[in-house]
Amino acid sequence: MTGRALFLHLTDPHVSAAGVPFARDDQKVTIPGIAPPTREPALELMLRRLGQRLAEGGQTLDGVLFTGDAQNEGKPGGHELVLKLVLDHLGSAGITADRIVAVPGNHDVPRDSAPSSADRYKSFTDVWSLAGCVVPWLDGVDAGPLTPDRHRLSAADKSWVVFAVNTSNWSHIVSELPEPLKPMWSRIPDAVAAGNTELADKIRTQLQDLIRFDMARVSPEQLEVLREIVRATPGPHHGRQLRIAVMHHHLRAPSLREEVKAFADISNLEQLRAFLRGSALDIVLHGHKHEHAAYFDHIYAENGEDVHRTLVISGATYAVGRDGDAARLIAIEGLPHTPEVTIEPLPLPRSGAEPPRPGSIRRRLWAVRGQAQEPVAVTPNAPVVIHGSDLDEVYARALAIAQEDARRGTLVVSLDLPDDGDELPLPSEYTVPDRLTGAERTAWLRELVGWWQLDRSQLEHRIPHLHGARLRRYGGTFDQIARIRRLLTTKATTRAIAILVDPTRDFKANGIGEEFASFCLVEFRRRDADAGRVVVDAIAFYRAQEMKRWWPINVAELRLLQREICAGLGLHPGRITTVAGDARTISRSPTQVSMPIIDRWLDQAPERLHLLANAFVHGEGIKAQHAPVIADWRRSLTELRSSAEHYNGDGIPVAIEGLSMLAAYIEASSGAEDRELRSLAHDLGDLARLNESFEASAREQADFDRWSPNAKSLIARLEGLTASRFPSP
Repeated sequence: MTGRALFLHLTDPHVSAAGVPFARDDQKVTIPGIAPPTREPALELMLRRLGQRLAEGGQTLDGVLFTGDAQNEGKPGGHELVLKLVLDHLGSAGITADRIVAVPGNHDVPRDSAPSSADRYKSFTDVWSLAGCVVPWLDGVDAGPLTPDRHRLSAADKSWVVFAVNTSNWSHIVSELPEPLKPMWSRIPDAVAAGNTELADKIRTQLQDLIRFDMARVSPEQLEVLREIVRATPGPHHGRQLRIAVMHHHLRAPSLREEVKAFADISNLEQLRAFLRGSALDIVLHGHKHEHAAYFDHIYAENGEDVHRTLVISGATYAVGRDGDAARLIAIEGLPHTPEVTIEPLPLPRSGAEPPRPGSIRRRLWAVRGQAQEPVAVTPNAPVVIHGSDLDEVYARALAIAQEDARRGTLVVSLDLPDDGDELPLPSEYTVPDRLTGAERTAWLRELVGWWQLDRSQLEHRIPHLHGARLRRYGGTFDQIARIRRLLTTKATTRAIAILVDPTRDFKANGIGEEFASFCLVEFRRRDADAGRVVVDAIAFYRAQEMKRWWPINVAELRLLQREICAGLGLHPGRITTVAGDARTISRSPTQVSMPIIDRWLDQAPERLHLLANAFVHGEGIKAQHAPVIADWRRSLTELRSSAEHYNGDGIPVAIEGLSMLAAYIEASSGAEDRELRSLAHDLGDLARLNESFEASAREQADFDRWSPNAKSLIARLEGLTASRFPSP
């Protein structure tokens, strides 16, 4: 399961009711009917075009994230205009006021207004708050009981949430003057100007500018409120929640441009970064600097070791000569386990012309080397490491990486599973035959893993590298698991190794025609864990590993082996690490992870063949135990059809012995007069012989193409006879 979200990031439009000049063209003379261009119609055209594009593509927005400076130098009308344009042109894309997150910028608060005052925020709250938009908690304005939903925007399934942060409470503040200068300051202009009123006013303005600072800060009170809002935010039922913060001011300068001024950065920046780290914020969006950038801020704990990684997206505005990035579409895909962000700049269009589509920026929000928050490896073809404790998350990330960074390369997956009983682990998104659920899904996994761990099988002539046989009967006699148990009984050792490849049996001098298990070697290691527990880790090497279908089965096998080794020794199953020399995701058939169900019955449940034959001969429902066997037979037919419909270069096994045995039982039990049963037995035998011939071939594409049509024809006949004998309820 993967989810996605789509946002518009809009920042710093700097518009007003009176219009703000935007000298986009070279207008040297004034011509009647050609008005000087302003910012407002340019913004409207961009939003109108965006609304049309989304509608034509059948897309909707999950939210509009506005990071401030609707107004230009505090001039009125900016807030009203931006909100109206967004609602008018993006309403068809699903945007209503409650899907807009808006924060004030430094141009949105009046100069000389007191911090934490109603006057400071009146123009902002009269528009955004009254309309029902998501706004930040405002110092001095928001009193009384906390209402978290006013300050956050959440997905319906809680897979993502956006928090609004106010950084403009001290913008354009006037500093306190020390004594004895304070009482003299206001008298200086008149004293110096000597009766010249115009000069006195200029001096007064200049003096005021000397003590006015555009200070960015997040108050300790707001930081604590934000912490409470984050803590009170419900999480999703499945996977991690993606958390986004929007604010006006920058965390770090987003470009090499230098700005020489007092309070160029947030004054209590490290407190804010500590909040981002402690609340696990994944993305921060901001404006203010009019620069577009996307970078990772690595926020370390006080010990200097533990690190949290936050993607910071700086939003540009439109300016003369820089109108190619007026806003951004931010698409987040792969939720909840493999989130990736694509940032698409939106240029200002020209009337009648299609704007260019600038290249997008893509950032992965999860890392693949070392711990979960370390930077992603960039060395080409380097081994990739994934580590985690959530099976679903690790599985999703292993699949994604095996298709990209580690495709046909080395992939190490380290998994810390809880020791939570006897059930074997299986990702919730893993597809099992017929999409079994609950106890049936658990039983399917237990039987499958149990078959791979048998110490002997009637099918070893076809699969001589059965994992259990190699582990417990290596060379026909040696029990490697028993040896490992003895080694780990009293002490840690690096010699608790089991080998699944036997060069004397598996290798040929010329290397041609070799078939042996991908699972080559496993090491079990004792380790002192927390609370005095001693655990046994498993480290397994695979020459090649298919991650979609095989890796979860391998993990379940390793957990089964860990429990077997730990049993009675006072030890506990620990970490599971798989090392794949060649990671891939090419599985097409559920039979790739096992012998077909009907053949495995010979080893694990031969009585089911008797019961199924009995049901065919005597009719459905004679005994209660027939129903699950008939259900398994239908599942087997689905498995057989899947194998015949898609070529798999790994040479998956096909059903042979189980079909032959079932044919023999039916033929022996049915009367000569029952032509339908005779036909069934004949078709079963024909399919077994056809499959045996295919398995004896090279199993190349041409061999598959010759075998598949005949196999599908016989399977269709078996499906029809089954439906005739056992009508579906």
